[in-house]
Amino acid sequence: MIRLVAALGLGLAAAALALTNIVLYETPVDISPTAPSAQRNMREAQAGATGLTASADSTGFAETFARPLFTPTRRKFVPVAEGAPAPTQVATDPTPPTQPVASAAPLPAPALLGISINGASARVLLKSAGADAANWYGNGETIDGWTVSGVERDAATLERGGKSTRILLYPPAPPATQAGGGDG
Repeated sequence: MIRLVAALGLGLAAAALALTNIVLYETPVDISPTAPSAQRNMREAQAGATGLTASADSTGFAETFARPLFTPTRRKFVPVAEGAPAPTQVATDPTPPTQPVASAAPLPAPALLGISINGASARVLLKSAGADAANWYGNGETIDGWTVSGVERDAATLERGGKSTRILLYPPAPPATQAGGGDG
């Protein structure tokens, strides 16, 4: 008798679920987009609820699009001048040097913009100082007197006049200074 009541109960539950599915299947659903003003009002309400100001950008992703995708820090690239002059110290002796020092500034190494490594073939995208366009160079090729002598996944080695220089694709970021904070 208990088995009969259990089977009857399960059968009724299955029938009720099937009937609910049929009713929901035949119910029309409005999938039309909401009016733009309703979207804006909802975004403003959400911004007000979280304490943030509503953005004028219609997508709300302005910050995301402003950050470069292929830089490790996701910050805008700020090139570091390799030949930046060091701070000069004022000499205490006012006498001029006996011989004038005449030295021509050496040509700076080209800027490294990209690296392509495909199996055994490796190339670097270099741009000369003052040039508008960049070109791809492989090992042994020369640009402005610099010869590409090595390519790594994040750097290139260039040689000129018996001296070599290693150019990083992503120069190290300057150390971040911490403002405030601390227990003292």
